[in-house]
Amino acid sequence: MNNLEKLFYFRGVSAEYLNYSAERIVVPHEIRVKLLEAVGYDVTDDEAVAQAVYELDALPWKSWLKTFNILRSGESEYLDIRVHPEEKTTSISYQITTEAGELLEGELTPAELPEVGEYYIDGIRYRAHRYPLAGLPLGYHQIVLSNASRKEQAVLAVVPPKCFEIGNGHSDRLWGINCQLYTLRSERNWGIGDFSDLMELIAGSASVGMDVVALNPLHALDMSAEDFSSPYSPSDRCFLNPLYLDPERIPEFWECQTVVSQFRSPACQKKLAALRGLTHVDYRGVAELKYPVYEALFQHFLAQEIELRTERAKAFDLFVQQRNDSLTRFSQHESRLDFQSLGVSRGTSTDPRFHQYLQWLAQQQLQQCQTLALECGMSVGLMGDLAVGAVKEGAEVQGNAELFCDAATIGAPPDPFAPQGQNWNLPAPDPIALQRDNYRHFIELLAANMSCVGAIRIDHVMGLLRLWWCLPGLAGGAYVYYPFEDLLAILCLESHRNNCMVIGEDLGVVPQELRSRMAATAVYGNKVFYFETTHDRQFKPPQDHQVDAMLMVTNHDVATLAGWWNLADLSLRAAMGLVDTVNELPDRLRQRRADKIRLLAWLRSQELLPESWLTDNSHSKVEQPFDISLCGAILRACARSRSRMMLFQLDDLQLLEEPVNIPGTHREYPNWRKKQAIETKALFKDSQILALLASTYRERKQ
Repeated sequence: MNNLEKLFYFRGVSAEYLNYSAERIVVPHEIRVKLLEAVGYDVTDDEAVAQAVYELDALPWKSWLKTFNILRSGESEYLDIRVHPEEKTTSISYQITTEAGELLEGELTPAELPEVGEYYIDGIRYRAHRYPLAGLPLGYHQIVLSNASRKEQAVLAVVPPKCFEIGNGHSDRLWGINCQLYTLRSERNWGIGDFSDLMELIAGSASVGMDVVALNPLHALDMSAEDFSSPYSPSDRCFLNPLYLDPERIPEFWECQTVVSQFRSPACQKKLAALRGLTHVDYRGVAELKYPVYEALFQHFLAQEIELRTERAKAFDLFVQQRNDSLTRFSQHESRLDFQSLGVSRGTSTDPRFHQYLQWLAQQQLQQCQTLALECGMSVGLMGDLAVGAVKEGAEVQGNAELFCDAATIGAPPDPFAPQGQNWNLPAPDPIALQRDNYRHFIELLAANMSCVGAIRIDHVMGLLRLWWCLPGLAGGAYVYYPFEDLLAILCLESHRNNCMVIGEDLGVVPQELRSRMAATAVYGNKVFYFETTHDRQFKPPQDHQVDAMLMVTNHDVATLAGWWNLADLSLRAAMGLVDTVNELPDRLRQRRADKIRLLAWLRSQELLPESWLTDNSHSKVEQPFDISLCGAILRACARSRSRMMLFQLDDLQLLEEPVNIPGTHREYPNWRKKQAIETKALFKDSQILALLASTYRERKQ
């Protein structure tokens, strides 16, 4: 293997992969070279390539420890120490400072320890020796090694073997609802679903015995962008979108007479009513209404709390201190953006404290939602959603520029749904940079997203193992591999530190290595009902579903039940030119008709087909419009799934046809804007819906 091939290997640039048809695809050499160039290597300079290989492969052996060392509690509680031959018989002292501040000391002599590896550098044989180090508490600890001539410091991460699990493992069948928070309607919100609407949804869901309410990503968006609607194109995944705040639940709101007077004015009430009445969220209209109020409340907070050093001011200061550098970077980035177009004065928008104040309030209101869920008896409460990346112009990438490759983006290789492949236009994280930073950013991401929820769904969990890198102006791409075992170990640790279950979105082409490790570490899979079929397209019996998984009846990327049955999804795609109406659409319609017949047969086999749908000839029923009885039958059948968790979409209770999002579209369709048809309060007063939920509960829990 020449040095260039070695560099490909150490940088994780794949040479081949299996596509959706299990065909072996060889990555063109020129694409692999371009990926190395994208992360800063001059592949035309042989000496530079050789030096890069040396730094990635040999140089670490000249240090006693890796900078970040993982000990698996109860499994592999040991430290591998690499030494020069002259140090083999030399005593090395160590000091371990735990997170709690406890100091542990000891000495070791490498020659007395088992040898577990070797590496030759310039003819010198370096050895790795294994030192047992059991009994340390879970967490991130600091270790210092020293002898008469050397001293090194490193991180010891002591991790559990598996992620946190709620309840009695597989015997406890969880269920709940998934929705996009911004879609919620109420008589009091400001044109967008907010945290108070979420509390109303939680109360209603808990009242019928649900365990979980799953949400879209709540990440902070780039408010200076032309379009800031997509929750999967965030500015910073460590922070929250202030548009989800309920202004009226901010303590300063009713104390600030100027705000109260403006709020009660006919003009404001008219604007609020107009925004509430829209079928789709007007993000800019909502922002232009909320942000001037936020500014007034912030100024009131400065005058009445910060200047007087009240207990509330001290609580704010503590929040800022706890979020440390990440909040500082975020708030400084936000202070450089143009919020004047949203009605905020330059003096306020350029003050980092304004943006810190909004994050403080948002975290408080989100935490109140999770507290309510648990108080109402939910075993999980909220399920958060961690997006796979952040936009280039956003706070996360700009504040951690050294961790991202700005010359490459991530996406997906070609498949039947996207024959040209996908480019999500999100900067690619640099795996070597992540390692050299001791995974600081990854830890911050997990901690921030797990802090106020009982479970988290990781979008495109394959990214822990590999990501598809795209290069601007160049067709094709390649997989780049990441330090999977390290990232998985950190995920297990943060899961326990935050008492948070983990679900990995593993739809699509997934390497068996990933699935095996997910199963071994209690990272649950993510299934969608439409795709739970056998090789001949028959719907699987519920008892054949994967146990350690979350079954979603529908989600934000697929058609609603009504849209699927009534063919509205195919009509929409045809109208937007995404389906060839001459050559492709007729085949899809025939296939859908066959799938609908299979669905009716599946329900009949479960003895759940409603009377109004019973017939000796299923073909005669496929043209019958979707209704609440068929919806209820599908939910009841899915509730029988042996999968640990089952979720259904709020939209399906209302028989909505219009989807939340159509993958592959941008301007063709108003993605991430559609609202629910009726208010949340009305949903849980509807006798048909309550009967449907009660029957679903009985199937799931009894």
